[in-house]
Amino acid sequence: MRNFLKYSLIPILLLVIFLFFYKFPNKVEVVRSAGTFSYINSSTFQETHIQINGILYRPLFRDHVFKGSIIINGNEVSENGETLDTYILEKKNGINMGNLVYNDLSKNPPDNVSMLGIIWFDDDFNNITILDVQTKVRYIVTGSTYKDALSTLEKMKKDFGSSFVVF
Repeated sequence: MRNFLKYSLIPILLLVIFLFFYKFPNKVEVVRSAGTFSYINSSTFQETHIQINGILYRPLFRDHVFKGSIIINGNEVSENGETLDTYILEKKNGINMGNLVYNDLSKNPPDNVSMLGIIWFDDDFNNITILDVQTKVRYIVTGSTYKDALSTLEKMKKDFGSSFVVF
């Protein structure tokens, strides 16, 4: 009986330790067609691309975090800055939410940090919505047309719920 406990508790303890510390990484290397626009104003739509390279860490018992770069073509802050780690502040129905923050290496602290806005994305980065509050309130959303981008925005808003910010 004593040997049974000894040989069964050790593997269980090792499994628990493994599950606690392992981060379940998901490598992400994607370029998505997107558009920038003011909400419900199709005349402001401009095509762009979102390039994402990095790893989404999804530990079981700790906060998820994306480490890598998120570059939005035509966006000076993201093109000239280094993406800081994006901690997942909230997750609902497969949609992650975090703050999108950049470090401008050409500036000295504390002026070197710029918050672009809030980012919502699914685990595969197929659907992405960024609320850009840097210069003016606008959305950067995956979709090659205004109609596609608005559809993605509405779907993510519905899936994420009341915490999804719409201006």
